[in-house]
Amino acid sequence: MQTVLPNLRGKIVVLYLINRSLEHVAVLEDPHFENLGDRLFIMGVVPDGTSPNDWATGITSTVAWDRVEEYLVFDTLEEYLSRAALAWDDTVYQ
Repeated sequence: MQTVLPNLRGKIVVLYLINRSLEHVAVLEDPHFENLGDRLFIMGVVPDGTSPNDWATGITSTVAWDRVEEYLVFDTLEEYLSRAALAWDDTVYQ
């Protein structure tokens, strides 16, 4: 049986990774899947406003798909930033 991967092109995707705290997520813009060696990876660009001081904005980021525990899909960066702002209460991530 062949695995069907989601089409996430044009979306903003938040990745929650195995063995990482909820505060340490990866956010990718316009992600796609690629096989590198014997592993499947999700690749995309770090969007503006999603890394501390925007130090990684515009950089390609790659995450091993087998390390992803959960992911959220947003249609736009604005939607993601608006909803992410709701998660912060006195600098505590909810």
